[in-house]
Amino acid sequence: MKNIVIILLLLGLITTACYEEFRNDYPYTTIAFSTATGGLTTQGELGRSVVMGEGLAMDFGVYLAGLLENDRDWWVDFIIDPSLLSGTPYVIMPENYYTLSNNNRITIHAGEFVGKIRVTLDSASFVNDPLAVDYNYAIPIRLTDTNADSLHTTQSTKVLVIKYINYFEGYYDQTGYYQTFDASSAVINEGPISNVIKASTLALDSIVANGMIYVGSEYEVKYVVHNDNSVYMKKLPVEPPEPFNLAGAASGLTTDYVSSWENIEAIRDGYEPTSSTDKGPGAFGNWWSGGEWGWVQYEWDNLYYITQSDVYWWTDGGGIQIPEEGYTEYWNIDTETWEPVPNSSGFGVAQDQYNIETFDQIITDKIRINFRDDVESCGILEWKVWGVMAAVTPEQAIISAVTPEGACTYDRATDTFNMQYRINYNGQDYYTIVNTELVWRNRVRDGVNEWRR
Repeated sequence: MKNIVIILLLLGLITTACYEEFRNDYPYTTIAFSTATGGLTTQGELGRSVVMGEGLAMDFGVYLAGLLENDRDWWVDFIIDPSLLSGTPYVIMPENYYTLSNNNRITIHAGEFVGKIRVTLDSASFVNDPLAVDYNYAIPIRLTDTNADSLHTTQSTKVLVIKYINYFEGYYDQTGYYQTFDASSAVINEGPISNVIKASTLALDSIVANGMIYVGSEYEVKYVVHNDNSVYMKKLPVEPPEPFNLAGAASGLTTDYVSSWENIEAIRDGYEPTSSTDKGPGAFGNWWSGGEWGWVQYEWDNLYYITQSDVYWWTDGGGIQIPEEGYTEYWNIDTETWEPVPNSSGFGVAQDQYNIETFDQIITDKIRINFRDDVESCGILEWKVWGVMAAVTPEQAIISAVTPEGACTYDRATDTFNMQYRINYNGQDYYTIVNTELVWRNRVRDGVNEWRR
């Protein structure tokens, strides 16, 4: 076997030498894999996709450098080297999943600068493996010997990672119309649909689309195209969003009064106190308001579903004390009045801890806590409010089911889904009827944008 050596500055010599030098062959020849990654992020890895209906074979190869003209055959030998997968997320592709047109040698023929061999995937094994729809299986290749002067040191290995996609994968231009009806079948909302939907392969005949009226992971739908071109559809389950602390998202933090030397912003600075006297970087205090009711309030630019409020009270042992009493209220967006949160449990005035109050879900863009001490003023170290973004329109409510409502078909001549379906929502008595058309636009395969028409 020839020694592997580093061929330096090939490209540098081409770009910096004068024209006459450029026209001369380089003194040494080398064989290497290209640096292409096929859309993967790690050098030395090459992502490749095969498309069902467009063949289950692909070529991989090497290139010859150092010559301007090639008048002879060159060869390079290779092995499948599982050690190249160490530290990667891939597993070696089973031997019965593929065949190679040559098991150990790639030839670069006279007049050519690229040599290739063909990988043919077994349709019975590869495409029926659910792992094959993503980049999981790899063929790790190491170049070992050549009749050229050298193998390129840093480009003599390649991890070929292969998946398959079905014919329907890609981006779709969606246009259509929806109507939302109440329980008495009266229209309560309607409008046009115009967006771009991404469809990803789930199996041979099915895709998951990331949108309906709206686009996002919460609107994922499974489409299955049958042999007669009818389409089955089903809403995929998603985990409900986890409540998060909305304090940082509030566009407004106000109060009826704060002492000029205290800082109302301290109640959402993220500092975790160890006790009610641990003022840390700051606190809210309303000295002197002894015996009077005070309040602090969060306000948001969007509506939120809110179910919990946590307050950590502050005392300095003197004029600032833990309140004797208090309550939480919210802005009712329907009546435009302040109302106590419904079925409150846990509003507390204990010191040295968060007082965790839970209540029935409210929808609002404002919430406030009210507090009073019989004698002294009151203070707060931290105030957390827990919730999730609320639906602004009826169609943004959490979806419980999507079912066909009329014909749902796929037109192979125009690569178009024609869909008519019904959307039902969790805990709601209204529903939506959708009529829409999804026209295949393009796909991105192995880092390359492909247009079908």
